[in-house]
Amino acid sequence: MRILIAAILILSATYRVNASPIEEIDSLQAQLLITQADEKVKTLITLSEAYRNIVFNDCMKYGIQALELSDKLNNKSLKAATLKSLGISSYYSGDMDIALTYYTQSFEIYKELNDKKGQANCLNNIGIIYEEWANFDKAIEYYTQSFNIEEELDNKEGMAISLIQIGNISFYRNGYQEAIDNYYQALLISTEIDDKDGIGYAYNSIGIIYGKWKKFDKALDYYQKAVTIFQETNNKRAVSQALTNMGEIYNFELKDYKKALKIYNEALHLKKSQEDKVGIALVYNNLGTLYGNMEDGKKAFEFFLKSLDLYKSTGSLTGVVMVNYNIGELYRESNDISTAIEYFNNSLTMAKATGQVDFIESNYEALIHCYAKTCDYENFENCFRLFTIGKDSLIEKLNEFEMIEMEIKYKVEESILESIQLQKDNTEKEYQIRKYKFLLTGLAAIAIIILFIYLLFLNIKKK
Repeated sequence: MRILIAAILILSATYRVNASPIEEIDSLQAQLLITQADEKVKTLITLSEAYRNIVFNDCMKYGIQALELSDKLNNKSLKAATLKSLGISSYYSGDMDIALTYYTQSFEIYKELNDKKGQANCLNNIGIIYEEWANFDKAIEYYTQSFNIEEELDNKEGMAISLIQIGNISFYRNGYQEAIDNYYQALLISTEIDDKDGIGYAYNSIGIIYGKWKKFDKALDYYQKAVTIFQETNNKRAVSQALTNMGEIYNFELKDYKKALKIYNEALHLKKSQEDKVGIALVYNNLGTLYGNMEDGKKAFEFFLKSLDLYKSTGSLTGVVMVNYNIGELYRESNDISTAIEYFNNSLTMAKATGQVDFIESNYEALIHCYAKTCDYENFENCFRLFTIGKDSLIEKLNEFEMIEMEIKYKVEESILESIQLQKDNTEKEYQIRKYKFLLTGLAAIAIIILFIYLLFLNIKKK
């Protein structure tokens, strides 16, 4: 299981992600015949992006043409924009190494031109590559650089995006408090500038934290808010992200498998229409967990293998860690403990190398059960000790009081929280009053009895 956090690519300015590529292509092809020089480069970039989710070969073909023409015209600004656009296309197709090369080349040109906004965009996108590779130290480095530039430019939309990305790294490291702090800050900024997609991304991210805190109704509420916004802005890629997360709640927590299957299939259809390999891999994994929960091991294994192949082809280590763990669980449930241990150890090794705390804990816990079953007491004791150490730290970070304080801090549903607290306080006060009244009544009764006995004793003594 892996929740889909909002990794937000900074897209090219020439083509909006929520446009309809099919409707644009004919007019762009006609426009290409009558434009020259710089305008032709811009049209080629737009045409490349229009093909991005339809025919990838054509997408790259027009992108390369734009790159060659911008080079010929010696227009460095357009060359940087083209390189960034090609990087985004390569990322969506799962070619992470190529995407990183394009982003890096684009960044260097923007740096030469002293184009701060372009630099910030590329730094953000480079951060996403390292996040996919589970190199979180590198990712946070690039996200922070991007945020600093956006803050210098007072670009609030860019600041909000960077805050969500920085929050994502805290999420992967189980720093849920730090993550939600950043998500709420992003929500406030996006609301201030009325950035609908930004608000949707923040809602999706906040929903993830509520899910981790087992506030499932609130998680679903935030996911639904995100879906509604993304449908309004026609941001299909983001709709599929929020739907995938919603499916997790129905699959794992509410056990409504029919509902989960419907949501996953809807998300998968959207991801396939966008040719989003990483997203498709995630839904395949989630379908594997769903069929596993439905005790259809054969189908579960098929989807896990499809997911693992896609994650490996895109170089997404976070995905590889997750699927190895899930396959291990499948073998453990089928009582093939030795194979389960192999997959858990594979997942654990990669999780430790990349700092994925959540999967480190999950793998240790699974291995504890496996070693107990095989009476391997040495490995059992070692895993149990390491799991317990990690668990203490995890529980401390997940303190629910911190979640309540964060809601108060950002005035999210403040009136409801205050009302609940007031009601609790009043109930507690009434209970205390009743308790003390009862206690005082009891003490008074005891005092009267003692006095009566004392007087009786004196009367007897006088006689």
